[in-house]
Amino acid sequence: MSVSNKKAAFEARRQFEAGSINQDLLIELYRNYTDVGDTARFVSKAKDIFPDGNCGLASLYLQKRLGGEVTQGKYGEYDHTFLVADKTVIDITADQFGGPKVYVGPLQPPWSLIKNVCNTR
Repeated sequence: MSVSNKKAAFEARRQFEAGSINQDLLIELYRNYTDVGDTARFVSKAKDIFPDGNCGLASLYLQKRLGGEVTQGKYGEYDHTFLVADKTVIDITADQFGGPKVYVGPLQPPWSLIKNVCNTR
């Protein structure tokens, strides 16, 4: 586990909580990831309910900063999206399911993989 990955994960979590990430960047990242119709509206609503429903958006932002692969998986029984970089799970939204606010560590239960969905920076 990289200390810089852990530091970046905690910093990104603080940025999401404060709503201080450039909204245009988040819109661009999410628009390139999937079609949700009105991406600007989606990102605006996501900001209001963080961490709920923000796993993909947060993972894309982490990927922009750290590289790695945005991965569809599970947190326990819940469908979940998180970043895998250098064989390390980086997740800043698991608390929506009762997990930690920030996790940087090995792929282990309750995290599990379904598939990698976005491996470009």
